[in-house]
Amino acid sequence: MANRELMEIDETGWKILEELQKNARIPFKQLADKVNLSPTATIERVKRMEEEGIILDYRATVDPAKVGYYFSAILSFQTNYGNPDPVIDEIIKDIPEIVSSWSITGSNDFLLEVQIPSLVFLQELLVMLSRHGKITTSIVLPNSTKKRVIKAPRETPDA
Repeated sequence: MANRELMEIDETGWKILEELQKNARIPFKQLADKVNLSPTATIERVKRMEEEGIILDYRATVDPAKVGYYFSAILSFQTNYGNPDPVIDEIIKDIPEIVSSWSITGSNDFLLEVQIPSLVFLQELLVMLSRHGKITTSIVLPNSTKKRVIKAPRETPDA
């Protein structure tokens, strides 16, 4: 396992991360007010977290239904291959409807998150992917929580 040096993040740092995860476009002045720092100190902390690789990027979140993707599904994928990563990575890179993929441990090899325009499209995708293994499909219900903000870890209670 690679040796990773962790940057110490204090309570103010966690507040900054929480606010940026909620709204990456927040003006520095407003962010500084929320975390009780000067704008200069806030900018310096954000820049350091970017340089340390804690903050990886900034992005827009798109409502899938507003652009024609009315269904979300999670595909549990047990592949036909001994070492599936290179084979499956090659297959899924050309399928734009796969918005996230994870190589996992356990009885399945991958979890794939897909955004699809219709159930007919899902069926076609499953037929194509099933040539490479067994797939279990779970449709994501509309009231599901998509993404949560990463917050400071809780203190571990004494045993």
